[in-house]
Amino acid sequence: MYLGHQTHSLSDEKLQWIAQLGVEHVACENRQGIEREDGTWDVQGIRDAQARLKNWGITMDVLALALPSVIPTRQRFPEIILGTPGRDKAIETIQQNIRTAGEAGVPALKYNLNLMGVARTQRSKGRGGAMYSHFNYDEWPSHDAPEWGPMPAEKVWDNISYFLEKVVPVAEEAKVKLACHPHDPGIKEGIPLSEQYCVLGSVNGLKKFISMFESPYHCLNFCQGTITEMLEDPAAEIHDVIRYFGERQKIVMVHFRNIKGKVHNFEEVYPDNGDVDMLKAARTYKEAGFPGMLCPDHVPQSAVDQGGDKQFSFCLGYIAAAIQAANAS
Repeated sequence: MYLGHQTHSLSDEKLQWIAQLGVEHVACENRQGIEREDGTWDVQGIRDAQARLKNWGITMDVLALALPSVIPTRQRFPEIILGTPGRDKAIETIQQNIRTAGEAGVPALKYNLNLMGVARTQRSKGRGGAMYSHFNYDEWPSHDAPEWGPMPAEKVWDNISYFLEKVVPVAEEAKVKLACHPHDPGIKEGIPLSEQYCVLGSVNGLKKFISMFESPYHCLNFCQGTITEMLEDPAAEIHDVIRYFGERQKIVMVHFRNIKGKVHNFEEVYPDNGDVDMLKAARTYKEAGFPGMLCPDHVPQSAVDQGGDKQFSFCLGYIAAAIQAANAS
């Protein structure tokens, strides 16, 4: 278990910054020079990015597929989650990119199967005037279906199954793990958000997801923040969830963030002032045998930190200390 970071920039300035903070492993969000206009990847582009990282003593543990956490109308391949015409062509591109990643020696690819983006209802003021991202189901502005129409749970599961059947065997051949992010925010089973059934927004949904394809290459990008958003008592319940997926070796990487609140009503806060004991959580990952990276994820907004680097620096330092303490215990 070790410190990691999700980086959108491969500039020397950004890489020097995270290297100074002790980051030696990243999930790379930047596909510039990697992704061609048609969506396929260039293996030399990946190798160039790996070499750039290596100059700062950093390895690319994870690379992001072009399946982001945004609504379908903003996605490159919306056909995959919506099950609309053209999805076979889109999946073929994903298959090709998995093979290319394997050729370049990338251990894992992260992705989303997203319907509602990262849905939030407001921001709330926190310590020192920092602004926390907040979600309250009762304050959701409209429960009308979006332009692509209702997405019943059965249809969503069918589309997920269709995708997994096509890509997991390719991942096995390429020896590249696929790490899917849960639906954020967590939503109780059987309850829609704007007539969208976000089936990966509950713990039972995630258990069903990993059971759909028995393969060590079919895994999760385990967003602890999102998963605590699914729980009635996050501080008490999160440890059993970590153990369940960790002991089954289904966690590729962890978004190590904290919340205040519970399912359907929460705010995203700093790691040290939320409801979950994050040191205890780090120890639980260790006990479960998790071997990968803990990364900061969403951070509060600050008027005196427009780029967010100060917020991320605090979180990276906190995580590094939590890992040291967990390993020492």
